[in-house]
Amino acid sequence: MTDTPRRRVLAAAATGSTLGLAGCGDLGGSDGDAAGQTDDGNDGTDGGDGSGSGEDASATVALDVQDEIQTAQEDIRTRVQEGNLSQEDARAELLDAQREIVSAAVDDLGSYAADVDGFGIDEANERAGLVLVSGPAAAVLDALEADPVSGLLSADDFPAPQDGGQPNGS
Repeated sequence: MTDTPRRRVLAAAATGSTLGLAGCGDLGGSDGDAAGQTDDGNDGTDGGDGSGSGEDASATVALDVQDEIQTAQEDIRTRVQEGNLSQEDARAELLDAQREIVSAAVDDLGSYAADVDGFGIDEANERAGLVLVSGPAAAVLDALEADPVSGLLSADDFPAPQDGGQPNGS
């Protein structure tokens, strides 16, 4: 099983490389909100040192919510097995629990983002547990230290939220 740690190191290296390059083209190629892009006179050409001082980057943040979702699933499964909850109600309750858990993690990341200059949340896909963020490259990398974050992926890996053919009831 030595392949698994190697793959993780390679994935981390790829993420770092992606973020290093993201300041050069990632935001320019996105159809994201222009309000997240500020023009401070520095077009990401800070000498190419890759330090992130002035370079903007985007990344997909994977939220660390699996343990909480698994706990909710186990609780609901137990209630179904005991006959206290129907399968249909269990599905609805699980979807609600997942939304609440992911929403709380997005809120936690939002609180973190509010404390970091220039770092912000562009979009969230609660169904996938992923958030698209942007800001100075160093701040994007530092997001790995935030409590609800389990990993960073390329901004290109962010899936657009989909309705799934069901009505969007708030």
